[in-house]
Amino acid sequence: MKFKFVMVSLMIKNYDVLVIGGGPAGATAARFLAQKKYSVLLVQKSFTFEKPCGGGVLLKAFDEFALDKEKILHQVNSIKFVAPSLFGVAVNLEKEPLAIVNRLEFDAYLRTLAQNEGAEIIEGYFKSYDGQHASIKSNGSELRIKSKYLIAADGVNSTVRKVLTGTLPRRVLTLYAKVEEPLTAQCEFWFGKDIAQGYYAWSFIHHKGAHIGLACEDESKAHKFFDDFCEKLGASHSPKAKGYYIPLWEDNLYRKDNILFVGDAAGQVSPFTYEGIYYAMRSALYAVDAIVDGDLDKYKELWQKNLKKRFKAMKLLQKLLLRWDWIIERVIKLLQNTKIHQAALRFWSGKSTPTSALQTIKKIIKLLSQKI
Repeated sequence: MKFKFVMVSLMIKNYDVLVIGGGPAGATAARFLAQKKYSVLLVQKSFTFEKPCGGGVLLKAFDEFALDKEKILHQVNSIKFVAPSLFGVAVNLEKEPLAIVNRLEFDAYLRTLAQNEGAEIIEGYFKSYDGQHASIKSNGSELRIKSKYLIAADGVNSTVRKVLTGTLPRRVLTLYAKVEEPLTAQCEFWFGKDIAQGYYAWSFIHHKGAHIGLACEDESKAHKFFDDFCEKLGASHSPKAKGYYIPLWEDNLYRKDNILFVGDAAGQVSPFTYEGIYYAMRSALYAVDAIVDGDLDKYKELWQKNLKKRFKAMKLLQKLLLRWDWIIERVIKLLQNTKIHQAALRFWSGKSTPTSALQTIKKIIKLLSQKI
């Protein structure tokens, strides 16, 4: 995918909105702001960066954001959940399929959509911001950009967030590798304290080979867990794994003055499932609405109104269901019940969300009391 490079002179150049980060959050914000005739400059650190990611996107995102479904490499219509005992249950996803994309190509496509709406895109990186003027390093030159608003969408290692707040999102380490030959017949999620310590391991089938990986709380044990997982999958050897952090949602940062934090930079990844692409794009739309309305506090209001209950429920589910292996075993065995796994899919896809933590706990108790 080729982008036209926008030459920016050393004098100060003005934009309505400066977007730092050209992944799903930043590209979506730039696209819809430009569509509303805001002047937008999007700065992406590297056009060739491919985020370590399984590439799973909720299929509904393609309709909600008017995306070309030709970008879907394939749809996942079944996922196998594997318990600590290695007992597994395959769940039919035909009513709620998962789309698999190539992240490098998908992110470039989203930036192209933004560019087609009039957003300017350059390769460069953020250095500083004084409330009005940002310093951007691009093509060996330092640029001065003046903007009314700044959107920080530069990921879990957000330079904007670190420079301006002195913090980064709380995170968990993931190890991730591509393999040429699939090690499983379908997409699989594996659970257990000896698999991923309160998180999960995965094997995602792609159009070419598969992506495998896991999240691990104890970083000193991450490579051992990864090697053990590869052995359980039947691999003849462990492929070289890349390490990358996934943010952990804490609901503690939306805005600082005229700066809005969106996507991974704000920790807006769903607990439990760690789906980030769809929620990054939804968050970007809330930021756009707040800017258009001239009320930046609206961003937090919209996000919490639409997503907070779901994220809180997912966080509670993760704490309660993945804490002990015996609970994981029971839950996975219960997925053999068609009604239970259909209810789980409705929750996973966002079609149903408990109204409170108490309701979530009640549902879990009811679930665990079911006969297998």
